[in-house]
Amino acid sequence: MTGAMYAAIGGLKTHMTNLNVIGNNIANVNTVAYKAQRMIFEESIYTTMYAGSDGTAVRGGNTPSQIGYGAQVGSIDLNMAPGTYNPTGYGLDCMIQGDGFFMLGTKDMEFNSAEDYTKATLTRAGDLDVDPNGYITKGKGGDVVMGFAMVYNPDYNPNATEDEIKAAAMNGKNIGDKLILSTQLVPLRIPLAAREPTAAEREAAKAAGTEWNVNDPVYGMLDVPVEGSTARKNISLADDSFYTAGDDGEMTFAVPEGVGQPLNPDGTPNDTQLVYTGPIPNTQDKCVTLTGMQINSNGAIVGVADNGDTIVVGYVAIAQVDAPNGVTHVGGPFYKAMEGAGEMTVGIAGGLLEPGTYLNNQIVIEGEGDDAVATPGIKDVLGQMKAIKLQNSGLEASTADVATEFANMIVTQRGYQANTRIITVTDSMLEELVNMKR
Repeated sequence: MTGAMYAAIGGLKTHMTNLNVIGNNIANVNTVAYKAQRMIFEESIYTTMYAGSDGTAVRGGNTPSQIGYGAQVGSIDLNMAPGTYNPTGYGLDCMIQGDGFFMLGTKDMEFNSAEDYTKATLTRAGDLDVDPNGYITKGKGGDVVMGFAMVYNPDYNPNATEDEIKAAAMNGKNIGDKLILSTQLVPLRIPLAAREPTAAEREAAKAAGTEWNVNDPVYGMLDVPVEGSTARKNISLADDSFYTAGDDGEMTFAVPEGVGQPLNPDGTPNDTQLVYTGPIPNTQDKCVTLTGMQINSNGAIVGVADNGDTIVVGYVAIAQVDAPNGVTHVGGPFYKAMEGAGEMTVGIAGGLLEPGTYLNNQIVIEGEGDDAVATPGIKDVLGQMKAIKLQNSGLEASTADVATEFANMIVTQRGYQANTRIITVTDSMLEELVNMKR
């Protein structure tokens, strides 16, 4: 056997691999958010017949003489450039305009820090749906979409005057909005529906300015961190244990320790008062019925409730990695940010978050002087992502181009054919050598 034979065999294998890549691209020309692949040919090993030399004062030098042994696969790359917009008319279909991925996971998945981001599965396919339990899912596959939910504001004061709201805002506190955006990364779910309040509950809620009616949405609330911690997690208030009605009709608002309480200057909970003093409704065993659900350019999932109110379920999280082409395929339109993808940043499209906003509603707790008692990790900063927006009522088309793939297929076929000719010619030469002895 000669080196030419081995080189041609390597060329055949490499061209067949390239044909596999081309065939996969053509097969997925209509697949939602499919990212076309390309294969890079690379030279194989070399044998050095004569080494090179620099020469001397009286003699010239020599260049090295080497013979190669075919081609091999250099790399198979993903082209993560955004595809074209394909309108579908379905309100929960959406496309990411720019670099980024949707984050998927299970209903019990928790993200305690940025180190947990890699637990999520990534995808560019935005065919979203709602399962029977009110969770926002990716199509019919059961993967739950991760995002940031709306919650009750523990600092809300329904009786605050406009001057008090402005004064609180000057000190960095929001007491005027009943609902705020939590930055805890959670599975997105439509809020549960409130049950019918009793007469005593209705009167107490009216006095506190926190009235509710049957089928109103029931949100969670931000917990207050324990001493030395910076995180504020969402807790569910859909439980009878959070409030009781006395014989005289007065409401007692009882919540877990630390919930709804302001912070002392050192970051510890202040036990002297509850800012959110109104009763919180408990729920029926069903979610609020929403009609006309759709996603806006910031990733907010909105719908209209039975009472005519517009409900914001939450904001879809967008994940970005340092090297989008370096993510690892894990089957179908799903990826993982493994080795080669770099660090991951999570945020909300359109620059909705302020600079210095942290995961899990973390805050910097300052101690005496300039010493910080607790400071969130720098990786826990959420991305602003001003350059990204979502296009709703449509999906991202495949980036596989039929014309390009057919041209590549022709070139690959001819390359394969040429390598077969090398084997044929080599075989003929060997035959002549064998036939020298008659």
